Amino acid sequence: MEANNVKVIFTKITEIKEADINVKDHDLGAIHESMNRFGFTSPLLLNEKTGQLVAGHGRLQALLQKKQLKEEAPANIKVDDNDDWYVPVIRGVSFKNEQEAQAYLIADNRLTELGGWNNDELVKELEKLAEESSLDGTGFDLSNMQELYDDLQQGVEEAAESIPTTKLKYEIEFDDETQQAIFFEFIAWLKKNYDGETVGERLYQHIELCLGD
Repeated sequence: MEANNVKVIFTKITEIKEADINVKDHDLGAIHESMNRFGFTSPLLLNEKTGQLVAGHGRLQALLQKKQLKEEAPANIKVDDNDDWYVPVIRGVSFKNEQEAQAYLIADNRLTELGGWNNDELVKELEKLAEESSLDGTGFDLSNMQELYDDLQQGVEEAAESIPTTKLKYEIEFDDETQQAIFFEFIAWLKKNYDGETVGERLYQHIELCLGD
């Protein structure tokens, strides 16, 4: 890839050529919502060798759709006296061949999908937005938040199940046989009165009951 005199030029949206093959489908509704809230914030990228887009197809399609529907131009889109819309386009980048340009087009869409989310922090930020502002334009809605809650709860439950059970053994020393006899009578009493599977469980149940009283 070569980059000579790279600059951003406002270009009429109807004069921009899309790539012959674009393997990515776009959620134009979500892009519309984002533009309505934040305006147009990310320039398109053109391959100088072919004059075709390599990044920004969804954003361009959303703009063309808005224009056709006679909607108001998003912020950061220039409109001339003839009501033609102009979008910022990165110019001066040339890919050495069509294969490289297509590889970049795929990478530009794919790499953001690989990162994943920190769901814990994401939920916190979405909750703030939902309470103080709105989720419009973020690509998330209340149903997505419920899915995140469910995923987090499932993760907590799975983590709890994976914690190994630790078994501890103790040796008890008695001063005399009388103490030993009383202790074993107590163990027998625990077994008769509590349903725990081990001495430790039955002793724990007894202590909980005593503390509760």
